[in-house]
Amino acid sequence: MTALILALSRGSRRVAALAAGSAVLLVAACSLTKPEEEPAYVKATAVEERVDRIEHQSQAMLDMQRELEAAQAELRRLRGDLEETQHQAKTARDQQHDLYADLDKRIAAIEARLQTGQTAGGAVAGNDHDAYQVALDKLKMKDYPGAEKALRDFVASYPQSPLGDNALYWLGETYYVERRYGDALDAFQRMIREHPESRKVPDALLKAGYAQYEQKRYRESRELLARVLQSYPGSPAATDARERLKRLDAEQH
Repeated sequence: MTALILALSRGSRRVAALAAGSAVLLVAACSLTKPEEEPAYVKATAVEERVDRIEHQSQAMLDMQRELEAAQAELRRLRGDLEETQHQAKTARDQQHDLYADLDKRIAAIEARLQTGQTAGGAVAGNDHDAYQVALDKLKMKDYPGAEKALRDFVASYPQSPLGDNALYWLGETYYVERRYGDALDAFQRMIREHPESRKVPDALLKAGYAQYEQKRYRESRELLARVLQSYPGSPAATDARERLKRLDAEQH
């Protein structure tokens, strides 16, 4: 019995020694493996690199998005500038067309009156009639420098002519077509001042308002146009004045 116990005791010690040796070998083997070769470390490193790549790609996409938005904003601005330029060009063409049409209509009306020998003041003397007709013909042919000189000469040579109001009015129109808006305004205002009873006063007031508008004196333009509406509400000039006031309202809002 004692011998059996001794044998078991020696076997247990051998097993314990073998286990301890295995543990020592396992620890030694683990200590020989480099940290960067550990599977968990390798996997974690790969994940981190992938995250970095994704972050760099996301940042690049954000930068591209910002550049695209900036380019789109610039395109919208340029498109707006182009549309504004086109609108201004169309407005200028329309004004020029309207002006020529108005000139032709008014000249035709005056020619009809002259052919019947009637004016606002009655009969017209032959010499001033001829001089006026020469100026009117030049204006009708769009010889504006020639018409300007002929009209200025007429006003200086025939200050008492019953055609004086018409001559001053058409002198203002000639300046206006030449875009000499200050001179046009002076001629229209002189016509109103020297011929306050003339039938051309509503038209002269209207065109004086136009001349102020072209010089960007919008308050003065409004005052003259409003005066046409107030003093001559039933005249053709009042209709034109009303339309120009609407344009002013639209442009300033």
